[in-house]
Amino acid sequence: MKELPFVTTMIVVRNEEKYIKKCLESFLEQEYPKDKYEILVIDGCSTDKTIDIVKETVKINQGVKVTILKNEKKLLASGWNLGIKYAKGEYVVRLDAHGYVEKDFLINSVKTILEIKDAVCVGGAMQTKALNSKGNIIADILSSPFGVGNSKFRYSDKAEYVDTVAFGLYKKKIFQKVGYFDETLKRNQDNDMHRRIKEAGGNFYLNPKIKTVYYCRDSIKGMFKQAYLNGKWNIITFYKDRSSLSIRHLIPLTFVCGILFCMILGYFYNIFLWLLLSVLVFHLVLGIYFSTKKTKKICSIIKMPFYYMGLHISYGLGSLLSIISLPLYIKKEKVLC
Repeated sequence: MKELPFVTTMIVVRNEEKYIKKCLESFLEQEYPKDKYEILVIDGCSTDKTIDIVKETVKINQGVKVTILKNEKKLLASGWNLGIKYAKGEYVVRLDAHGYVEKDFLINSVKTILEIKDAVCVGGAMQTKALNSKGNIIADILSSPFGVGNSKFRYSDKAEYVDTVAFGLYKKKIFQKVGYFDETLKRNQDNDMHRRIKEAGGNFYLNPKIKTVYYCRDSIKGMFKQAYLNGKWNIITFYKDRSSLSIRHLIPLTFVCGILFCMILGYFYNIFLWLLLSVLVFHLVLGIYFSTKKTKKICSIIKMPFYYMGLHISYGLGSLLSIISLPLYIKKEKVLC
């Protein structure tokens, strides 16, 4: 145990009073030696009780050094960068306040990265849960390959090299090589960073023994809004570097463009309306099939195909509108430069 490296764990928060206690406790209660890791809570100027809860939780669970840092820019990327620069650990791991980790998370992460010599980042299986019963159907959708594509960290049970991981343990020195998280991106900072790491020859490794839990949005409206914003920032990330995204990130955009294309041409030629109807029915059939893989509740099986479609359309609309407004973003970026 004396040979284990020192690790810095980071939690970037802003107004997360509903989630921070569970998240912080999961790091405080790790099986990893208490003198071999630290916890950084990087706060983006919260206006709720987040920091009060942090301080109270630390009082009850003493043993690990916990430091609170102030993230003046209030951005995820700036918070991560602040934490990385402050970190004393040879390895750093970050977790969203919406998630928590199992007690053996750190020990399994460290063992994996020490064993897989060419990996610069390791992660594991992420289970999506709901904070309340209303969110169970959202958790099922976001943990389905049909809902989120081939993100293996959401459903894989096989140890293997992958293109990305969630809540990973990184070798800190990789950031000296590829730079820090892009603070001009409000989303998809991970995709951009992981692209740079791969270009520098770094590998990502998934070990399902490394277990994390993520609380999804607790409303359908919230899920659609998140999808819309993800789609929007995908295009901006793609504009900055075309290799930062994979085909799966652009499929919803193709889906939405196909719908609009058929609707416009359908005004002149009925065959395109029939084509549109066929595509939508096929999407709903696939939705029913994948719904039965996640639940046996008839009510959920009826609703989920429409929620799948709403998720994909929201994502695609975000991308499409981002393309339309991209010239304004480029102009604004040049002014700031």
